[in-house]
This record gives sequence, C-alpha cells and structure tokens, in this order.
Amino acid sequence: MSWHLHLLNARGVLTPWEHAIRDGIERARLRAAGCVELPVLDLVVQAVKDGGIPELGHVGHAPRPGAIYITLDPDNPNLVRHMGEAFERMVVHELHHALRWDAVGYGRTLGEAIVSEGLAGRFVQELFGGEGEPWDRALTEEQFAALLPRLRQELKAERYNHAAWFFGRGDLPRWAGYSFAWGIVGKYLARSPERRPSRLAGVLAAEVLAVLNHESGVSLS
Repeated sequence: MSWHLHLLNARGVLTPWEHAIRDGIERARLRAAGCVELPVLDLVVQAVKDGGIPELGHVGHAPRPGAIYITLDPDNPNLVRHMGEAFERMVVHELHHALRWDAVGYGRTLGEAIVSEGLAGRFVQELFGGEGEPWDRALTEEQFAALLPRLRQELKAERYNHAAWFFGRGDLPRWAGYSFAWGIVGKYLARSPERRPSRLAGVLAAEVLAVLNHESGVSLS
C-alpha cells in the first residue's frame, strides 16, 4: 500500500465513521489507480466541529507533497448523505493536488492556484463524470464577465487573497476562484480533446492560462 491512513481518533469521535472513511478512500484509490500512478501518501483524517464545507460536512486539503488532510464534522447533519460518492470525489480532488505537488507544485500565484484547482476539478469529472461541483459553477455568467478583468490583473500576484478568491472571505463571491478555474481549464482541455487531467499534473500554469489571450474564449461551460 502506497497510501497510509491515520485517524486522529484517540477520543473515539471518528469511530462511527471509520468504516465509511476507509471504504470511501479505498474506492477512490482504486478508481484513480486505473489512470494515474498513485503517489506515496499520508492521509490524515480528523474530526473538527464546523470544520467541513457546510453543505457536505467534510473537506480536504493537500498543503504539501505527500500529505492529504481530511476533516469531518460529525455534528453536521449533511455528513451522513455525503459520505458516499461526494466523499470519494473530494479524495480524488485532493489526490490530483498531491500529484501536482510532486510534479510542479501547487503554485504561489493566483494564476497557478487557478490552474491547480481547475485541473483537480476536471480530474474528478474525468473519473466520475458529471458537470462539476457546486463551487465549480458558483458564478453567474454576468459575475464571471464582470470579475474577469480583475482576475487578469491579479493573475501573477503572489500576495493575492486566497481566502477571498476561493472561499468568499472578502469582497468576492463565494467560490469565485473555483468557478474561474473550472472555466479556464475546461477551455484549455477543449482545445485539444486528447488532453486528460490525469496526464496533466505537471503542465505549466502559463500554458493553461494562455487561453485567456482569447478575449471571448472563456466562460463557465
């Protein structure tokens, strides 16, 4: 096994969820193994009150190479119905981040983060199908068009406000960054149908962001 699971469960909070956690991670691992070489990973699972995405009850984070952190909120009533495929999709999303960490890194600029998040979102789509998660389509077309000039202006910024762009903790709509990521990477993939996110963990952000040179070439689709 190249994946090592660590449950932070000394007080037994995760015990009722342990089977679902292990089963979901294994299903995600097996699904991904069909199209990528699995990296060696530590997966750390913890329970934190109010720590997950409210609509799901869980959230993932891949802050550095070789590590994925998964947070569950056992008090969130939405967790019960999102410990199936939604949980697996989250694990796969974070797996792509782990692959990218090993290849070129997550990135330091807003543009690099946009590409990393977009590739991870499209990787989920490659493995599971569907039209993206709620955060991938969180903007209206009007919001997308209105915010695109600001995105262009801040693309190369290293001191960008990640929480504002991706989580709405500021003057931007919630999940704006994810929606831009979905649209930009989607346009990049559409230009060459043979491209697959599973084979693009090491693609340079500049190559993907070049689609923005086409003024009308990016949308939410």
